[in-house]
Amino acid sequence: MSNPRPTNSRRKRERMKAEVESVIREYLGGLLQILGEPLELKLEERPGEVLVDLRGVETFSGEDRETLHAIGYLVELQLRRRLREGLRVQIDINGYRHRRKEELRQMALKLAEEVRGERKRIRLNPMEPWERKAIHEALSSLASVRTHSEGRGAGRRVIIEPTSR
Repeated sequence: MSNPRPTNSRRKRERMKAEVESVIREYLGGLLQILGEPLELKLEERPGEVLVDLRGVETFSGEDRETLHAIGYLVELQLRRRLREGLRVQIDINGYRHRRKEELRQMALKLAEEVRGERKRIRLNPMEPWERKAIHEALSSLASVRTHSEGRGAGRRVIIEPTSR
């Protein structure tokens, strides 16, 4: 059994992934060094975006949305400047997003029960896009409720309502 040789496109993707990680590590390492924080990160690449989970950081929390958006934007600028690569960068702190998604899933299931029982619609508070997505995904398999989003920008929110059945 022979070992298949990597294709040029696969080698190029792997090289780009390594370069992206190197730029992110260098940039965030410098920033965190200024703040006296360690650089321990976990990267997850998706098409067109990179999720960066900073571990062991105490200066920020996952709830510091504006700060994390700003840091992500600065990393995006650095990637564009250094690699000519336009990737979206999402910054997380100490696994906050994972924990928050689970909280949102549990909340959505409880609210779905309320919607079913009282046959009324519920408007949730405005949320980040990834939080709204978590709600939609949590309830997507339930036939008794449906979800949609309304509003614009930072005021966009999820609506949970009973189905006509």
